[in-house]
Amino acid sequence: MSISEDKKAVRAEIRRRRLQLDDEFLNKVDKELPDDIFSLDDDDFQVRLKSAKRIALYRATGGELPCDGLAGALMKMGKVCCFPRIEGSEMVFCDCSSLDERCFKTGAFGIMEPLESLPAADPGSIDIVVLPAVAYNEEGTRLGQGKGFYDRFYAGIKGDKPFLLGVCYDFQISSEIPVEEHDITADVIVAIPTAEEDDEEEE
Repeated sequence: MSISEDKKAVRAEIRRRRLQLDDEFLNKVDKELPDDIFSLDDDDFQVRLKSAKRIALYRATGGELPCDGLAGALMKMGKVCCFPRIEGSEMVFCDCSSLDERCFKTGAFGIMEPLESLPAADPGSIDIVVLPAVAYNEEGTRLGQGKGFYDRFYAGIKGDKPFLLGVCYDFQISSEIPVEEHDITADVIVAIPTAEEDDEEEE
């Protein structure tokens, strides 16, 4: 198969497995993710987190690892949180002061996006990007949804690049992930154990 076909097959399998995760587990992950992130044993990340003023996150869909709880915790710390909005073939990040309807509506691909009335933040002002993915290889190279939004956004940032914090479930990491030159690589990955993995260990 071609790399494109390999990626398509991986996406289909990962999406299938994500949709099997139940709401109870997703709510647990959302609640516990802030502690997982804030206790991350990575000196570079901890330095960046302490000094960060603006952090980019995402609104989860289709069983993605939820980070609303993390966004709320960061907001309480005084961090400015921004979220992606699709504008044609590009992605911009907009500052949001809350996670409710005052800032969001359903947008492209059925994902909650910042309202059009919220202006885009300067990409160069983003200190950390909490990076979603369909999958990562063991080196942290990311397999995205296939539209290239994050790849183009990251490539278009002038000057210092933000720290890329990859978040995913443990079954989303594999050495078999096909990669291409334009695929971005996370600086560090937090992989959350899943219920299905726990069940396998109990067996």
